[in-house]
Amino acid sequence: MNSNTEIPPKNASENDLSFWNNRDLKFRVLILGRANAGKTTILERLTGATVDEAEVWRDGRRLPGKTVKGQIDRGLHNIDDEIHFRSKPGFVFHDSRGVEAGSATELSTIQQFVEKRSSAVKNLQTQLHVIWFCLPLDECRELFESERVILQLLKGAAPLVVIFTKQDGAVSKETSQLLMDFPENARSRSGRKEAHRKAELEVLNHVKKLEQELTSMGLVDNTTSFLTTSGMEMPTVDADKSCQQLINLTEGCLTGPRVKTLLSMVWGRNLLRHAFWCLYWVLRDNTSHRNANLGSGVPRMWNLILKICNWMVSYQQGEHM
Repeated sequence: MNSNTEIPPKNASENDLSFWNNRDLKFRVLILGRANAGKTTILERLTGATVDEAEVWRDGRRLPGKTVKGQIDRGLHNIDDEIHFRSKPGFVFHDSRGVEAGSATELSTIQQFVEKRSSAVKNLQTQLHVIWFCLPLDECRELFESERVILQLLKGAAPLVVIFTKQDGAVSKETSQLLMDFPENARSRSGRKEAHRKAELEVLNHVKKLEQELTSMGLVDNTTSFLTTSGMEMPTVDADKSCQQLINLTEGCLTGPRVKTLLSMVWGRNLLRHAFWCLYWVLRDNTSHRNANLGSGVPRMWNLILKICNWMVSYQQGEHM
């Protein structure tokens, strides 16, 4: 190497290129919510596997005979444990006890975990990439104080998606209540249909109210995404669409192109975007420091790659469809 060649700072290229050299990439999710908030159902729909098929890992070792369901049934949740599904090997999930308990110990455990793995952590492998916070619509209609406290603790630590779950259950309960208040409506099909329509509107207004409440209290910011799910109990087309929407919203609230690309890779989509960023990082390092890894044709190759990247972006935006 020429002694006059500029040597890049140690962290400048390593943080980028090691990302591509590591084949064991994982996207790390913390999923929180009350007991029966629909967390398990979301994991099953997202991974296409039952919770009985999940593996629990601790300190790099699989716990023998340990299943997520077993932890849930016994009320045992170690937030540091990693939940893996073989059907989605690129995802690592973390869970905690139902947050409605709100004990000082549990709140402290969540806070310490998030701080240890916050977005400020530079190691992509150990970093917490996103938090999914589940709020069920079919149970208590008000936020628990413990939920407010936890949201305050989470603010700014990692990208956040608030998921309002069980919309269908909430609509069903609201419909039943309307029919009880006006029993004559239950005698006709049109009456039941009208009650269902009013119930859907009431639940929708309730979701908007919750979003406004979270925003007005400063518990979320403009990077927070909201999602409402319905009919997730069974693997249906609508459930698949909700999972895809969850991934899209997650990607939208992520900071930094590497983490966005990581999600795309482990989810198995957006290959054009994946290739674009791969080329960008490699060439940014090689061309900015001119360390000759691309040979004497670097400037001409750089122009060629720029054209390729521009074409890939326009293709992704639909200009070549």
